[in-house]
Amino acid sequence: MRVKKLKLKQFRNYDALELTLDPGVNLFFGPNGSGKTNLLEAVHYCALGRSHRTAQDREVIARDREMGACGVTVEKRDGAHDVAVKLLFAGEKRKQVFLDGKRASRLAGMMGMLQCVIFSPEDLMLVKDGPSVRRRFLDMLLSQLSTQYFLALQSYQQALRQRNALLRQFRTAPVPTASFLPWEEAMAQAAAVIIPERRRCCARLAQEAQKRYLSISGRDGEVFTLSYECCLSQEDNLREHVLSELDRSRTEDVRRGGTGFGPHREDLALYIQGKDMRLFASQGQMRTAALAMKLSELSVFQQMAGEPPVLLLDDVMSELDLNRRTRLLDEIRGVQTLITCTDESDLNAQEKYVPWRVSTDKEGKARVMACVHQEREQRLRELDDGFLDE
Repeated sequence: MRVKKLKLKQFRNYDALELTLDPGVNLFFGPNGSGKTNLLEAVHYCALGRSHRTAQDREVIARDREMGACGVTVEKRDGAHDVAVKLLFAGEKRKQVFLDGKRASRLAGMMGMLQCVIFSPEDLMLVKDGPSVRRRFLDMLLSQLSTQYFLALQSYQQALRQRNALLRQFRTAPVPTASFLPWEEAMAQAAAVIIPERRRCCARLAQEAQKRYLSISGRDGEVFTLSYECCLSQEDNLREHVLSELDRSRTEDVRRGGTGFGPHREDLALYIQGKDMRLFASQGQMRTAALAMKLSELSVFQQMAGEPPVLLLDDVMSELDLNRRTRLLDEIRGVQTLITCTDESDLNAQEKYVPWRVSTDKEGKARVMACVHQEREQRLRELDDGFLDE
């Protein structure tokens, strides 16, 4: 899988842009705030229909514009496909998805058309931060692999919001028990899809992440363990068990004003040598674990989808020491990769890549220039000379 073309129109600080990307490593370098991350954000929109940076779609529309759009031509085993997302500042249908030139009736239609893994500095907090970050990591992966999972997740979240609203209402004006039942039934049906998918995926992730951790750290005696903390211990009759738990906990949920049981409370437990990483791991171990989890996504996509996804690395090279940077580059060979960094030297000068210079004009509008071969060779010579002078 590869993105052949990337198109932007009134997207963030881009008026209009069309790039033909290399099937290997594409390096976008330039000053902070020039618009490098916006390119990766556009690819992410075309894969998942949402930003990895904000929940507000209107924020990506160019200033003083009513509409913004991004699109890709993606090449897969079954041929080439066009995926585009159009965002409107106002109106009922503020987000519109187009697949091969035709408007999709729902967002779920785009899932799996383009699959991507994004790794940003914030992902280095996968270990430190709370359960919601790790659930989002898992949901983004599974939503791209299974439309059924994505739809079940949407259904569950909608029903959860309705049940929570009733719980809060009950505290001021009693609500009949029957009012809860339709939403609890919807939650139970969705959970019966979500939980098995998470179990299967986490079993694969656990194996791959442990191998990747050993490869990156180089320490055979340092064992990294990932395990799925499910809200249920049972594996059969999940719908009935979820309904029973929601019924049992309703009184307590009214008191707290929210639902305390369900897939929305699950987590991925991370251990180093059998100890909770959040309490006992060093900064280096946490970084290695986060990197291992992200790289394990590549393997899971390969196993379950039959082809690797597109990898987006957003300004992470400067966050990694030379050893981890080198190991990362070794792991991504054969995968189309889009990398952003402020300095081209953040990438190993011996690696094969296509450099793109990102800059802004006096009005803050972004532009992307392909570096000519001679400029790249000169840059590599400068890097070599600097190395020899040290």
